[in-house]
Amino acid sequence: MNRRTKCNIAVLVWLAGLFLVGFGVWNFQGGQLMILIYLVAGMIIYMLYAFMVRCPKCRYPILLRPHRIFGMEIYTWSIAVPVNCRHCGLLLP
Repeated sequence: MNRRTKCNIAVLVWLAGLFLVGFGVWNFQGGQLMILIYLVAGMIIYMLYAFMVRCPKCRYPILLRPHRIFGMEIYTWSIAVPVNCRHCGLLLP
């Protein structure tokens, strides 16, 4: 199983967890707060993962997309893992 498949499975598991938490706790007192905590915790974990997963050849973060705007390089996150590294073009395992 390659990295792209593992990332897609992790996203699907996260979404399934969101639906389970959402349907399970929505009617509780403070259920909306539990959903908000789940979303924030998931976002923090994903941000850490996006910065730590790097290309084996050039050590460039593979889940970050660079965009050049007015001469500055701005990064956005990608949910799906690309097939090739955006920096060196290496086929990712």
